[in-house]
Amino acid sequence: MNLLKKGILALLFMGFITSCDDEYEPIDPATYNPSGNGLSEITFSSLSVSAGPDENGFEDGTYVTVKPIAVGNSTFEVDFGAGGAPVTISNLENASYDYPNLLEEVDYTITVTAQSSTLENVTVSETITVTHSPTPVTSAPNSPTRDLSNVLSIYSNGIEFNEGFVGFRISQAANYANGTAQQEEVAMDSGNSVLQYSRLGINVASIGLEDNIVVADAYGSGVAATHIHFDFHSDFAVGIDKLKITLVNGSTEYTYNLDLTDGEWIGLDLDLATDFSAPVMQIDEIKFELGAGGTANDAATLNVDNVYLYKPFTSVIVNGDFNDSMNNWKIAGYSDGTTTNSFNSTSDGSWTNYDGSDNGSKTKGAKWTQSTSAGAFTSTNTRYAYQALGLLPNTDYILEYEYAIKDDSASEPEGGRRVIAEILDGHFVDGVDAVQSSKEGPLARHSGTIAEGKFNASTGTKVLLPFTTNTSGEVSVWIYAITPKDAYVDNVKVYLN
Repeated sequence: MNLLKKGILALLFMGFITSCDDEYEPIDPATYNPSGNGLSEITFSSLSVSAGPDENGFEDGTYVTVKPIAVGNSTFEVDFGAGGAPVTISNLENASYDYPNLLEEVDYTITVTAQSSTLENVTVSETITVTHSPTPVTSAPNSPTRDLSNVLSIYSNGIEFNEGFVGFRISQAANYANGTAQQEEVAMDSGNSVLQYSRLGINVASIGLEDNIVVADAYGSGVAATHIHFDFHSDFAVGIDKLKITLVNGSTEYTYNLDLTDGEWIGLDLDLATDFSAPVMQIDEIKFELGAGGTANDAATLNVDNVYLYKPFTSVIVNGDFNDSMNNWKIAGYSDGTTTNSFNSTSDGSWTNYDGSDNGSKTKGAKWTQSTSAGAFTSTNTRYAYQALGLLPNTDYILEYEYAIKDDSASEPEGGRRVIAEILDGHFVDGVDAVQSSKEGPLARHSGTIAEGKFNASTGTKVLLPFTTNTSGEVSVWIYAITPKDAYVDNVKVYLN
């Protein structure tokens, strides 16, 4: 049995020596038909079988060309063994056939009959194995731009940043080859990867989630995801033109139908409450299949990237008590190499709970040291706490927090030791831009200089910083320290003034 894969076919017909590059070698008639002389019997001289690009230039191993040569015949009848009608050709002509690309690997029997009006026909047949290769995608969609903390990633390399990618911080483990479709992952030169599903004419692609996603609690108790995002791509000549998307919740299925665009990536953002056939409550599996009335061509391939759930920018500080360490306080990155860590986690936080009640002992908090300070101590280890907010435009708010600074003796920086909290005008991906925005002037700033020691039952300063939002409501909380001795922050809140 011979193997045809990625446009190369090696085929042996009854002892014939064949060529895959359209060069023919004469065959000793004694090895096949010793009495044939082209007058009393038909004699084959050579036979070539090869695979290559089809009429559209696509080369996936399915387009096969047969070219036989014989003496004593007038025509050849070629049956490619795929159920279609045989093709009749003359001597020195060839016959081509594009095998259906519905399955990854299929056996076919090619039969070639040399025919004459006066001599007995001579038939040769051979079984071949054809391995079909989908056409790989050569482009990728635009990189996501959503805040890293607002995304629950199912499949994505994350945000393109500083000639690389920064992965989303919350992700869901998944089995990308959960369905019956052929599944591969294609790596782009940029470092991005794309899922490729093929044979969707008769198969279903599936992403199985290892842990079910409860939409209302996707980010923790009571913190819901509101949308799901997909990027899709299909070349119709080798793909599909209509797509059915199904979110599965046990026996319940939520569906959405999409018309694809030939040869272009489509970014799709769907509201989990309104865009599917019913409000989506839970997701166990995501399925992709040919949509109703759609056409599947060749390998019926669909390319998929950036599958994730997301929530809008919240108007409430998340992890404002720092019980969850640095979560929700990191910016994507710094193109100048500054660390993406936002502070040192500490158990020396405020003695006051987030709701304002007395805890009776210290809680968790955020901490800065001289090595993580800014100002005169700025280095690549400087740490800034960042959280993007979506507030009402042109509206008055209060930023509330507590801070404490150790009073140990040390060499003071210019301006003294201090904790700085700011409201920046906008959202930022690159921390370098956030630092520049801080230098140019935030919407509000407080520089706390009270140094009475670390938090205890009677030590700690509460700050109420009023500010007015911009016309978009997109602002960011930005906190850092300039101090030779440890400084602490806790219980950060934002609310209407």
